[in-house]
Amino acid sequence: MRFFAREDEPPPPKAPKTHDYTIRGWGHDYAILKAEPPVIRISGWGYGLRAGDYLLLQGDAPGTTTRYRLDTCEYFHNPSDMWRATATFAPRVG
Repeated sequence: MRFFAREDEPPPPKAPKTHDYTIRGWGHDYAILKAEPPVIRISGWGYGLRAGDYLLLQGDAPGTTTRYRLDTCEYFHNPSDMWRATATFAPRVG
């Protein structure tokens, strides 16, 4: 229980979330700025992303997806839902 935790202990890390950007639309879109495989620089719109989370992007072939893990992610001040990030290809296991 966090109530009894010591002040000098960092909070436990949050589990990474997966953000599905395979369906693009107003306020939920992205643009790949630079690709140097396995790393991409990407900018987009949407709330809740943070470093360590995963992005699902539309693959090259219809009906396929590609997963990337966010290395960095920062939000702009205006508009507040716009972000930029670096991400590394993270294939799904299994």
